Amino acid sequence: MKFAIRWAALCLCLVLLAGCGRTEIGEKQAFSPNITIGQSEEEQVPTEKLSTLRIPCDYTQLVTSPWNCTDLNTRKAAMLLYDSPVQLTEDFQAEPALATVSGSGTQWTLTPREGVTFSDGSALTAEELNNSLTLAMAEGSYYRSQLTNISQHTVENNQVQITLTTADALFPNLLTFPVGKLSGSIYVGTGRYVHLSNADNSATLKRNDNYWGESASIEQVELVTLTKKDVATYSLKLGDIDCLYTEGASADIANLSTSDYPVVSNQLIFLGANGTRGDTANAALRQAISLGIDRSYLIQTALSTSAVAADSPLHPNFSQSFGETVKTRDTDGAKKLLTDAGLLSEGEELSEGKELSLTLLYCNEGADRAQTANQIAAQLAEVGITVTLDGRSEADYFSALEAGSYDLYLGEILLGDDMDLSHLWTKGTHYGYGAAPSQALLTAYQTAFSTGSGWDAFVTAFEAEYPVIPLAFRNGTFSLSRAHSLSIRAVRSNLFYNMEDWQ
Repeated sequence: MKFAIRWAALCLCLVLLAGCGRTEIGEKQAFSPNITIGQSEEEQVPTEKLSTLRIPCDYTQLVTSPWNCTDLNTRKAAMLLYDSPVQLTEDFQAEPALATVSGSGTQWTLTPREGVTFSDGSALTAEELNNSLTLAMAEGSYYRSQLTNISQHTVENNQVQITLTTADALFPNLLTFPVGKLSGSIYVGTGRYVHLSNADNSATLKRNDNYWGESASIEQVELVTLTKKDVATYSLKLGDIDCLYTEGASADIANLSTSDYPVVSNQLIFLGANGTRGDTANAALRQAISLGIDRSYLIQTALSTSAVAADSPLHPNFSQSFGETVKTRDTDGAKKLLTDAGLLSEGEELSEGKELSLTLLYCNEGADRAQTANQIAAQLAEVGITVTLDGRSEADYFSALEAGSYDLYLGEILLGDDMDLSHLWTKGTHYGYGAAPSQALLTAYQTAFSTGSGWDAFVTAFEAEYPVIPLAFRNGTFSLSRAHSLSIRAVRSNLFYNMEDWQ
């Protein structure tokens, strides 16, 4: 049985640099000059069978506490040694892994899978699930912010009973944290691989012969400790490692001869509108802007790695479950909306002799930001809206947002796999600068969020207001140094989701 997704609200954050630490709410990290967005493809050439895969990972940090890894690639490598209670698919569905999840509202039950053993030979129990949940919720854990809705969790009759603060129909998708058991001085797991040996700067893993699921296709994995995380791309180029994960893609990765695989992520790129001043307070203008943008062309021309177009704040992979599709650009429809709202006169003359002009604030630390902003300005000019670009440094960008000195702004935020959208319209540090939604929209959202039904009604209500204007969802990138023809299907919570099919 599959469950739809929820990951906690406080897991909202922006683009994390490859190799960086804990989740942070808001947009501050979205504007690194080393991170780009967009679309790319590379032909893959079959080569010899891959028997050993070298992955950047600090093994000591990983087994000391898989919940507290500060290095991005180390944190991702955790799913080689450890499993999670559930795993997520590319379309944001939850599949049982170490546990089945049942319940509704605020009451949920985790039942451990039978026959699963840790690498030390001990059996998986509800007690160990509960202990790992405690560690995932602890101060310093990367997973802490996605689990803040849990008010209580206890073990009863070899089941974990969980009580939430608020009803959450998508709760099972919170449960993507590693499950480990303390054995001596390290944590052991139930994963596809077990530890084999150590060297000076690496550790070797071998396939777990007692794995409860399908075996991985690769015999061994070597976890390589990189002394300089900021030059990881060059380690990939030199062949010191075979693969590298980046949230987004650096310019270095784009210039390497690698096989790049998209990693599904809930990273929303959007236009925010100032809802407290001028024409941007008018929902009709925000509707017209959305209708006047060609999102696919924007991805092709202004963004440089992997992304999917979107005109709602729900990832298209998730939206397809209830038949939602991205609408095509309609310049005539956009002009009609502006005319009917009195913002343009008939014949496309500007109303009252005044120019319909808006400022677009963006962070200029990164060439792709300027390219994206310029392309948006060019497209909106075709529907009668003159856009003046206001590119600023990161500090000045956020100062302008805090002061409300903008009409539109180019933003980016990691919504998390839970589809919790509250930070898009709730003001906080480095997030929530868009227009305020109506009570009707909030009600539609809360109904869908708490019951799991009515997402289509929410999208309809959202598109009548557009408190923010979605543009695209950016993928992460999983790069291999050689053009192996692997069937990689990766999601942000588990790069190794279908590792049994990689060859």
